This record gives sequence, structure tokens and C-alpha cells, in this order.
Amino acid sequence: MQTILIIGAGQAGGRAAQTLRERGFGGRVLLAGDESLLPYERPPLSKSVLTAADSASCFDGWLHAHPFYDENRIECLHDGVVALDVTQRVARLASGTLVNYDLCLLATGGRARHLPELAGSRNVMTLRTLPDALRLRERISDARRVVVVGGGFLGLEFAASARARGLEVTVVEAGGELLGRALPTHFASRLRAKHESHGVTFRMRASLLDYADHANGMTIQLVEGPPLDADLCVVAIGQQPDDALAKEAGLKTGNGIHVDVCCRSSTPRVYAAGDCANFPLDGSGRRVRLESWQNAQDQAIVAARNMLGEALEYRPTPWFWTDQYDWNIQMLGMPDSPVDAWVERSASPDKTLLMGLRGGVIVQAVAINSGGDLRAIRRLVEQAIQVDPHALADPGIKLRQLERLVQSERI
Repeated sequence: MQTILIIGAGQAGGRAAQTLRERGFGGRVLLAGDESLLPYERPPLSKSVLTAADSASCFDGWLHAHPFYDENRIECLHDGVVALDVTQRVARLASGTLVNYDLCLLATGGRARHLPELAGSRNVMTLRTLPDALRLRERISDARRVVVVGGGFLGLEFAASARARGLEVTVVEAGGELLGRALPTHFASRLRAKHESHGVTFRMRASLLDYADHANGMTIQLVEGPPLDADLCVVAIGQQPDDALAKEAGLKTGNGIHVDVCCRSSTPRVYAAGDCANFPLDGSGRRVRLESWQNAQDQAIVAARNMLGEALEYRPTPWFWTDQYDWNIQMLGMPDSPVDAWVERSASPDKTLLMGLRGGVIVQAVAINSGGDLRAIRRLVEQAIQVDPHALADPGIKLRQLERLVQSERI
């Protein structure tokens, strides 16, 4: 009987295990993770876990109901893998147990980045796991002021949640604008204004110098400007891929575990998926590592099916989303795609669709409370269909009609 070992019991690992059973795999499925928890999704960690009124029901992000794993004969080990011998196909767990496998999927995700300038402070926290979120929930329950280091998606989501809890929030960002690599400048400015309208203060182009813990919290000194007093500080400066195990096992790594378009690593019988996987995005040879709910879900499914003998290529159209205050923001396409011009289709400041075109083709889009509009143009993006920018901006033309209009013009 074959054994498939999945290393990493997060969303990617859990979804891969589910897919193996759904596709008819009858052997052993072992799911080995560092946490003592069953697989869960991470988006609620910076939102409902922090803002829900009732602590007992603040989290509902379990990937599956708990009986699912026994019912599907998925063995959850709750014991992390500390060494991998890809020649003998043996994994050593933290407990010392040795596990033989036939195929292995690395779904190890990533780990929160830390700042050496703040190392050692009892008041500095990160947000990556459910235990992290629950500790933060407890800390902010009696806090008044918080400093957030990092103006990316996670930092801004936490800032919005902290404001919902009534805390004073200051965001410290090293760059000159928020989400500089993820959003066009004019949209990032709107997002900053949204936060400022809710009382968030920003310190841009700021560098940390030092800190001091004291009885009432901490004081953070920046290179320039007055010091910041806070009850706690949340560092949200991204994550680094958890590829140490793969590197020690001799797999090719570099900003994650290198895989091909079928999610196969440089070593036979070992695959990788999710935040830890570095893969070719398209035929250009460009390699990327995507940290998103969509990627953890979809790449894990493709990897699992390929482990069972299929030959599916993973060619995603990247999709990201975030909730901040009353805005649901969704993004389609690679955020750093070169753009010739931007076209906006807006019903109101709180309901708009911004589309970036190159050569008449939509290469990326950002939507505020307009997920339906984003879905309507998805095929245009995926198939690189040229469209008239005036038609895109005309609210009198339904977006779902655009593809038919383009096709009729071609006839």
C-alpha cells in the first residue's frame, strides 16, 4: 500500500489530502504539521478573530469539520518533520519517529519576518497562526495604543481591526506609499485616505532606531520624528518561505522551493505547493511565489492530482482579496504587470473597478465592493482579449456584454 506524506498541515496541506481521497487514492495519507491544530484558513486571523464580540466563537475558519479526517482516513500526526531523506524516502518527525513514504508533498508555507531592531521586546508580536491571533486578541482587549510596522495587506487589515476595537493606531511604513508593489499609486492613496478617515495615523518613509520596554508598554524611536508610545507593537512586514527542510534535503530552492509547472520539485517523488513553492508563472520563464488563499487552494489541488499520475499544468490568473472597514478589495492579475493606461468604471467612491491595460488587453484590475464586475472581466484577462477602453469605462455597457461585442467585431 502506497503512502503519501504531506508536510505542512495548513490550507494547502489539508486541501491536498482532501483531493487525494476525492480522486480515489486508497493508500495511506499522512498529514504532518507543527501545530496541534487541524488545518485552517488564515484570512479570519486578522479580521473576525480580532473583532468578534464572543471569544468562544471568534474563529470559524476550519478547512473541514473535525470528523472529516477520520471519515476519510487522513492521519493527522501533529508532529512536525525535522529531517527528510529523499534518497531513502524517509522523514524524521520532531518526536523521533521515522516515517517511510512513496510520495511527498511539501506544503510548509511561510514564517513571519522579524525585525532585529525590535528583538527581545515582550511587547512585539507577529500574526501568522491562530495561536498568534488569539494572543493578539487577548492583548488588545485591554490596550489603548498600538503601533503597526508594515503598510502591506496584513498590517492594514490589523489596523482596521484594531480601530474597530477602539484602539489608537499608528502605521509605520518604510516606503513612500502603501502597498507599493501591489497597488497603483492613485489607488493606494485612496486606501490611505480611507484609513485616515477612520483615525489611523501614518509615519511614512520611516525607519526604526531603537525601543524601550517599560511598565506601561513600550516606546519606539524612529530615525526621524518624535518617538511612539504604545501598549504593543505588531510587526507585519511579510513572510519568508519555510524552505529550510527542502534545502537541507538537497532540493533546489531560492525564494521558496523550486517546482515545475506540474508542481514537481527538483527531486523525484517530491512535490511542493502553496506559499513555499516557487513556480513558473507563464511561458516567459518568470518564476513567482504567491502568498494568497487562491494559490494555497488551487496549487495544492493540482499537485495532489499530479501525484496520482495526471499531468496538469498550474497556470493561475492570480487573484487576491482583502477586507478593510466596509471595503472588500479584490485584485486580479499580477500586481507588478506593466500598464500603459488605467481605466476606471465607478458607481461611487465605495464601489469602483480600476483596470490596467497594456496593448488594449486588461492585465490587472482592482475592485472595491465590485467582485461581480471583476468576475465579469475575468475571461477577458485570462484569454488576453483586446477591448475598447471607452467601452470598459462606459457604465451603459454591461461588462458581461463586452466579450460578445469583441467577438462580433472580429466576424
